[in-house]
Amino acid sequence: MRPESLWTSAKFLIPALNEEESLPKVLDSLFDLGIQPNQILILDNGSKDSTPQIAINSGTILIQEPEKGYGRACLAGIGYLLKNNISPEYIVFMDADGSDDPKDLNELFSVFSKAPDTDFVIGSRVFYAEPGSLSFLQKFGNWLSCLLIRIFYRVRFSDLGPFRILKWKSLLALELKDPTWGWNLEMQIKAIRKNLKFQEVSVHYGKRKGGKSKISGNLIGSLKAGAKILYIFFKLTFFKI
Repeated sequence: MRPESLWTSAKFLIPALNEEESLPKVLDSLFDLGIQPNQILILDNGSKDSTPQIAINSGTILIQEPEKGYGRACLAGIGYLLKNNISPEYIVFMDADGSDDPKDLNELFSVFSKAPDTDFVIGSRVFYAEPGSLSFLQKFGNWLSCLLIRIFYRVRFSDLGPFRILKWKSLLALELKDPTWGWNLEMQIKAIRKNLKFQEVSVHYGKRKGGKSKISGNLIGSLKAGAKILYIFFKLTFFKI
C-alpha cells in the first residue's frame, strides 16, 4: 500500500497560538499534498491575532480552547472527534509554525505501510534540523529527557519532536492527560508502559515561518518548559500516573 493512500484516512491536529504569519503556509503545503480541509483540525489556544479566521477561511475545522496549554489544545481536538463520533484511522500531530515539513509525511506513513502493526511513529529532528531552528535549551531538554528514558526504561529515543503519527485506537489507549508541554513526553513514556509498537523516523525541521516561538523564543519560556518536562517524567515514572 502506498504511504499517501494511508493519510486519506487521517485527521491532522495542529495546535496554534498567534500563528497568523505561518499558518497559511502550513495549510497550503498540506493542501498541495492532496490533504483535504476537513481532515485538518486547527486547535486554537486563545490566539489574539487572525489565526482563527485563517482556519475558518481555509475550510479547516476550527477548535477553540481558550485556556492555555499545548496538551490542553490537543485534548480539545481529541474531545471534538470523540463527541462527534469521528474515528479516523490515524492522527497526525504537527506544529502550526511551519517548522515541520509535510513532505516528510511520506516517510512517516511508510512505516505503517511496511509494518501495519505499528502503533506510533515519531519524527526525529536530530539529523535534519536547520541550523538555528532548535535553541540550546531545546536540544538540552530533549537530550536529558531521552537520556532519562534510556536509563529508567531501557528504550532509546532521540527526540521529543512534535511531528508524530498514531493510530487512533492506540492514541486513545494511552489516556493522555498532561495539559501543557509535557504532552509529548507523556505520550512516549506511556507508549513504552503500554507496550505499543513504535519507530522513529528522521524528519526535516526548519526555522519557524513567522511569529514568535512559545518555547525557544525566550529564556524564561525555555526554562519553564524544561522544568515541566522533568516534573512530568518523574511523576509518570515514580507515581505511574
